[in-house]
Amino acid sequence: MKRLGIFLGFTPKQLAPHEGISRLIGFIVKGAVRSKGISVTIAGPSWLRGDINALLDDAGIARSSVNIVTTNSVPYIVRIWRLSEYFRMPAKKPRARQFRVKRVLKKILYLVVSWLSTSSTIVFVGGAFLLAILALALAVPFLFVALSLMAVFLARRGIRRAMRQPLALRIKRKYVATRKRARVAMGIVDRVRESELSRLIRKINRRKDVDVWYVPSMFWPEVAALDGKVVMAAPDIVFYEHPAQYTGEDFEGSLERITTSLAAADHLISYSDHVKQHHMVERQGIPPDRVSVIRHGIVDMGDIEGTDGNRAGALDVLHRYLFSKRHVLPRYLDGFRFDDVPFLFYSSQVRPHKNIEGLIVTYEKILREHYRPVKLILTAGIEDTDRIKDFVNDRGLQRDVISLYSVPNKVLAALYRLATLAVTPTMFEGGFPFTFSEAYSVGTPSVMSRIPAVTEVIRDEDLLNLMTFDPRNRKDMLRKILWGLDNRQALLDAQRPLFEGQSARTWSTVADEYLDLMRSVEAK
Repeated sequence: MKRLGIFLGFTPKQLAPHEGISRLIGFIVKGAVRSKGISVTIAGPSWLRGDINALLDDAGIARSSVNIVTTNSVPYIVRIWRLSEYFRMPAKKPRARQFRVKRVLKKILYLVVSWLSTSSTIVFVGGAFLLAILALALAVPFLFVALSLMAVFLARRGIRRAMRQPLALRIKRKYVATRKRARVAMGIVDRVRESELSRLIRKINRRKDVDVWYVPSMFWPEVAALDGKVVMAAPDIVFYEHPAQYTGEDFEGSLERITTSLAAADHLISYSDHVKQHHMVERQGIPPDRVSVIRHGIVDMGDIEGTDGNRAGALDVLHRYLFSKRHVLPRYLDGFRFDDVPFLFYSSQVRPHKNIEGLIVTYEKILREHYRPVKLILTAGIEDTDRIKDFVNDRGLQRDVISLYSVPNKVLAALYRLATLAVTPTMFEGGFPFTFSEAYSVGTPSVMSRIPAVTEVIRDEDLLNLMTFDPRNRKDMLRKILWGLDNRQALLDAQRPLFEGQSARTWSTVADEYLDLMRSVEAK
């Protein structure tokens, strides 16, 4: 195999450069680029070009080493959607305007003080005369602006109070739910994606310069039309594990798309024996020889830290990030110092099976019933999930549960190093969680859920009992977290053999296994 293609069919905003799937793609592309004699092409809809470049930059891959192919232009419906998002989103930089106003006021105050500091009668009288003229000229406009601002302020305050009323909240949520149902019923997203992917596939098929396509998702049945062999990632079908959590409108038709996509692939890659056997072979009826298990490699955050590989460097990285995001982060984080702040850390998106709500409920007990002065930092955007956001607000945890959404890799490394304990409460994962090696590589121990992907890797029963808990049992989770907080060094020592065993499995090794598999598929 001399020509490898990466096919991406994500819709707008789906491909975040710092999340798990993007990082996995980055590792594979980096491995292929380093392997001599293989050219890499990344293909995706036009709206993904910026995201692909961000992915390459985040993974430290030169853009010139990869051939990027997209459709010619962004569909007008996507442009209209982006425009509506721009106008619908609340202003993100009101405080930047406040800072500019403050600077102008300081300059004016400086001039006034300089004027009052003069001993010259002519300068003083001239200044007073000038101020009088300005006051008369600006009196009416100033009064008009002041009254307008006051009216706007009172109106906004009244609207905010009204929107906090139970009836208004119910109406708002009903409107959002109705809009979502209408969007799903019309199949807008599916229609746009299908149309754009069809155009993309016609374009890349005309090139005929790719031997094997790697497809990192099971949600694009359009890949059946690709020329060349298709190797598809089959991480898991989480519906089989938690069907009750995936019954909303957002998931309608998902299983059908997955089944159609899997049928279009020449070969599948899963990350655990559990997924291969129970999801692919037993539930999907796929022959075992069409599914390979390639486990994840170690993620060494020390490599990402570079020269900042110590606590002082991590604090500098985090504080610089908080300062750069001061216009969009909550006000209480403006100038907040993490030098002596212990915290639990979980890096994950919000998904029904990630058990973030269970972790927050357990954390409240740690804070309020067991009096441990720790915070909880998440990389999940909890503000977009009403149930979690309402719980945090109702319990007064707004300053204790901190959401730093989609942070860059270097900031992620800093958070892992500074964390007292990494916690992974997920109900299910398709492969052994990245979070263990990410945390341990910078000196932070972990406690995590006892799920199939974990028990396949941790064979030591004593270590398994020491560092894992039943994610459905919040009392068990609570006990393990408290024990980890009280016995941090003992937990770190106990986990050393596990980390050292995993350290031999680098992403270069994993990338080689992917490439070897693709070569064998291409040769068949």
